[in-house]
Amino acid sequence: MTPHRHTRDAAVAAVLSKLSNLAMLPEIAARVLRLAEDPDVTMGRMAEVISTAPELSARILRIVNSAFYGFPGEVRSIERAAVLMGLESIKNVTIAASLTRAFQGRPLSRSFSPRDLWTHSLAVAAATRLVALEIDRRLAEEGFLAGLLHDIGLMAELQYDRQKVGVVLARMEADPAADLLRIEEQTFGATHQDFGAALLRGWHLPSSFCQVAEGHHRPFTLPAENQTLPLMVYVADRLVAGCQPPFMLDEHSTEIADATLDQLRLTREQLATIAEVIPAAVQELTAALGG
Repeated sequence: MTPHRHTRDAAVAAVLSKLSNLAMLPEIAARVLRLAEDPDVTMGRMAEVISTAPELSARILRIVNSAFYGFPGEVRSIERAAVLMGLESIKNVTIAASLTRAFQGRPLSRSFSPRDLWTHSLAVAAATRLVALEIDRRLAEEGFLAGLLHDIGLMAELQYDRQKVGVVLARMEADPAADLLRIEEQTFGATHQDFGAALLRGWHLPSSFCQVAEGHHRPFTLPAENQTLPLMVYVADRLVAGCQPPFMLDEHSTEIADATLDQLRLTREQLATIAEVIPAAVQELTAALGG
C-alpha cells in the first residue's frame, strides 16, 4: 500500500467511525436487502416485511402510484407493488424510501443544506433512470438507486465536520472551476467519493453502487467492465446541472463528450428529450418521497 493510499484509508476510517444515523443502513432496508439475496423468498414475504413499517410502506406506494412510474390503475398494497415491479425494483425503491431522513439537518450556508443534497440526489436518480430507459431498461431501477446514492459521501462529510465542509464550499464558491476532489483531499484527507464507497460497502450494497460512489466524477478511471453504471450517473449529473432550474451541487459542468455518448450508445437528441422531463420527474419524486 502506498503512503498516499494509507493516509486516505485512515481518513475514511476516521470519518466513518464518527457517523451517527448514516453509519448503518436503516433496519427495514437492511432486512429487505437480506431477503432479496434469498433465492427462495416470495413476493408475499417481502411485502410482509416492508408492511411492518407503515410510514415507509405509504412512501413506497406514493412512489409506485406517481407519474414517474406510470402504472395503470391505483396500486393499493405493497404485495401488488412487488408483483408489478419485481423483486429487484421493490428492493431498490425500499432502500430509496428509507433514506429520506438521512438527508436532514440544518443548512450549512445559503448555498448548501442537506435538503439541497436530497433534491440534487433525486434529480440525478431520475435522470439516471431516464438514461437507462433509453439504453438498457434492465438497468432502470439499479440506475435510480445508484443516482440517489452517488453523493452520499457528501452527507458523510457533513455529519463528520460541518466546519470543514464550510471550508470546501467557500473555496468552491470563490472559484467554481476549482477541482472539488482536490480541495476535499486537502481538507479531509479523502474525497466524498471515497467516503461514499466505504459507506455503501459497510451497508453491504452490491459492488455496482460502490463503484458509482467511487467513480462518478471520473468514470473512465474505472476498469472498462465496471464503467456503464458510473458513466450513466456521470451523464445524469451533468444533465441536471443544465436543467432549468439547475439541480447542481458538486458538478457545475454540463459538457458531455461525444466519446461518452458513443460508449453508452446515446444521442444528443435522446439527451435533450431526457433533460426536458427531469424537472417534472423531480417534482413527482419530491412529492412521493418528501424533500
